[in-house]
Order: sequence, then structure tokens, then C-alpha cells
Amino acid sequence: MFTTPNIGYDAAMASRETKAQPQVGEVWLTRPPYLFLAHILEVDECVEPPVVSYLLHDEDGLVLERVSRATLDRGWWHAFQPMERRYG
Repeated sequence: MFTTPNIGYDAAMASRETKAQPQVGEVWLTRPPYLFLAHILEVDECVEPPVVSYLLHDEDGLVLERVSRATLDRGWWHAFQPMERRYG
């Protein structure tokens, strides 16, 4: 259908297999169909499995919930992706 093989996005879309550890102060995005922001407050890697605490904000910046010690498991990475800041 397309005659030029490299047309489209320069970079790949964010993979659902992201296993990056959230860091304190980072902002993570929920995956579609929702658009919420998770501001990371604490990450505890001394327990198994690791846990994360965060503030969940809606698209207007209002705090919806404070989540304490959510398990960093497959469900976390399925629901959240790191927010990549783009400048330019």
C-alpha cells in the first residue's frame, strides 16, 4: 500500500512492556483510554516486590487520590507509562 517504507513516526510508540523504575519527582501518564497523571512521591525498592506512592491528578491538575505503596508489578506497567518531556 505504501511505496516508501520509512514514512511515519521517527521513533517507536511507547511499549506496554516498559519496565523503567519510577523515580521520586517524576510524572507518569496513565495509558489510554484515560488521561491521568501520577506524580511519584516515594519508591521503596527494599521490599519485594517494590512499591510506589503517588498523587493521581486529572487532566485539569486536580488531585483525585493519594495512592500509598502500590505494588510495582505487571499491572503497574500495564496502567502507566513514563511521561517523556519534549522540548522544541
